[in-house]
Amino acid sequence: MLGCCVMIYKTYVKWNQTPIIVTFSEKTTPVWDIHFPAITICPETKVPANKLNFTAEMNALLEDYNYINGTSDRESIDQLKAVAQLCNTMFHSKYNLLQYQNDLDEDVVGMLKNLSLSRHGTLGLCQYCNQYMLCGKHLKRTLTEEGLCYTFNMMPEEDIFRKSSLHTDYTYTESWFSFSEHEPLYARGAGLHAGLTLFMRQIKEDVDYMCTVYHTDGRCHAHCIGFSQGYKLMIHDPGEYPQVSGRNMRIPFGHEISIALKPQMMITSQSAADFSWEKRQCFFNHERHLRYFKIYNQENCELECLTNVTQAMCGCVRFSMPRSNDMKVCPLSMFHCMSDVKWIVYDIDNPDRPVNENITAMVDRCNCLPACSSISYDVETTQTTLDVEKFMRVNHVYDRSDKFYITTIAIYFKESYFITSKRSELYGWVDFLANCGGLLGLFMGVSILSLLEMCYFITIRPFSVRSRITSVEKRDTNEVQNVMLPVIIKSE
Repeated sequence: MLGCCVMIYKTYVKWNQTPIIVTFSEKTTPVWDIHFPAITICPETKVPANKLNFTAEMNALLEDYNYINGTSDRESIDQLKAVAQLCNTMFHSKYNLLQYQNDLDEDVVGMLKNLSLSRHGTLGLCQYCNQYMLCGKHLKRTLTEEGLCYTFNMMPEEDIFRKSSLHTDYTYTESWFSFSEHEPLYARGAGLHAGLTLFMRQIKEDVDYMCTVYHTDGRCHAHCIGFSQGYKLMIHDPGEYPQVSGRNMRIPFGHEISIALKPQMMITSQSAADFSWEKRQCFFNHERHLRYFKIYNQENCELECLTNVTQAMCGCVRFSMPRSNDMKVCPLSMFHCMSDVKWIVYDIDNPDRPVNENITAMVDRCNCLPACSSISYDVETTQTTLDVEKFMRVNHVYDRSDKFYITTIAIYFKESYFITSKRSELYGWVDFLANCGGLLGLFMGVSILSLLEMCYFITIRPFSVRSRITSVEKRDTNEVQNVMLPVIIKSE
């Protein structure tokens, strides 16, 4: 009995602690059953030189600061401060004087939109499934921590965000869909002919190296500094709002880039869905409510968590974060506070992180587990130098090759089918009872009939025995009374 109890206890622990297993699906999934991924591309050059020459204006401001006691044009300072929100930590450590200039309410988003690159000048032609189109009509402007980027095939803002919880000052993304379309495009197949090809163009004189736009994601702190120019590319789920600084691919100027995708999709079976989220370690959309997002996924949850912690620590949020009407946008003077928040949120287990019990508890409450149905992409990249000058010479175009950097990006699925991973039930009630029955039979010869007999002897048998004893006692009492009756003999 002791050995049987120990084995049953171990079986119970396994059933209680690890009831879910991740396995490969029984069937392969064709790529045309899933959406083509959303593509967000951010130019490293944020403003054209004819609107704001960032290096020249910064040098002029430094001269004014050193020799004329900091007098300068107000509009130019506001423009510099808006663009400086996109610069790296090294820039702010060296040129911190901007943080103390005209520290009033700053319309960062409005200023960035006014100073942004021309959409049609940056985006050339696009090709999707062998159909050429103008990129400006299909890559919509999206507000990210990298500034204004362009996104292909993302869900509309009203389907991602809870509009009732958001402020009304500005929108985060343009509607990608026409009136006849209601959801992202599905993939058409594998190979270059079924993918997306982008032709990007950058005016050489607009490239600026003083403000190298490279933000840390909190995991590498201030030493993560990039000095190259080009583009940042993010491939993500259409329902995920992009955080480009967290994970991106660097695309240099003057190259032809080929990106082959292999989907990594995770689904959850109905048997596993019956378990609590603590056991299956994922959330369905109806189980985890987000204040600003309708769609739950790990990335949206982490962005909302970062927003809440930034508001708690800095009293404001970054311009690209979702916020309500009663929350303020952080001015440039709060740049280091916003950077520290990323360190705290993403390095919660780092012993060198500043300890604040309230903030730590807030981060713990975020509880951003993966979504029960999610998709990511493994990528394989190849690149080669794009010899634009020879191409222009052959096509008799001599006056444009030295004015622009031309870059092409091709994104496509590598294979037509892929294997899906699936969360399913490892141990259910039936499996647990079967294992317990096997152990009872092995150690004690117990069967279902034995259990019924035990139930009988525990419940029904005592009453039966008690009833029999009661009847025997009653019968014995009657016999004794009959023996003791006096015998009366009537005399004749």
